[in-house]
Amino acid sequence: MFRTASKRKVRKALDNLTLPDPWDSRKLVEQIAHDRGHPIVLSPVPQHVMEGKVCGLWVSSDETDYLLYPEDSPSWHIDIVICHELGHMLLDHDLEIPVPAKSGPPTTSIDIEGLSAWLPGLDPDAVRGILGRSGFSARSEYEAEYLATLLIDRAVGDIQDTRHTRMLNTFVRGEDG
Repeated sequence: MFRTASKRKVRKALDNLTLPDPWDSRKLVEQIAHDRGHPIVLSPVPQHVMEGKVCGLWVSSDETDYLLYPEDSPSWHIDIVICHELGHMLLDHDLEIPVPAKSGPPTTSIDIEGLSAWLPGLDPDAVRGILGRSGFSARSEYEAEYLATLLIDRAVGDIQDTRHTRMLNTFVRGEDG
């Protein structure tokens, strides 16, 4: 039943976006950062850091938002991960998952202090929230994934046939290239 409300919420967020033409996920990141008045830093990290935990990660701090993705992923996968994490931002999912107080029990498997190795500008005390695929509600996951799918679908809908577009079509729309 929540899916009907979620779909309306996602479609409203999508309708408020102007996608870069030609499609470029990094340009979309710049646009959303500008609209939010908050810098967004894209940070590739080694595959082994995220393996078995998450595909992407959004770290929200007082000053900057960080989107982490596996550095060795193909570009079509990076686009999907970036759009998924942007979906969390656009849908205000950061309001749902606070970072636990230093004295409280950990509520995430993500090592905030360890992120400093990949995000040298990150002040662990300024982190407001972390979202990774294993750390939020099914509703939030559904909404972010649905928005990412619609973003990619709209973005590649009018693009000429390139390898990147064929890969996105295969994994987002389920079409065979």
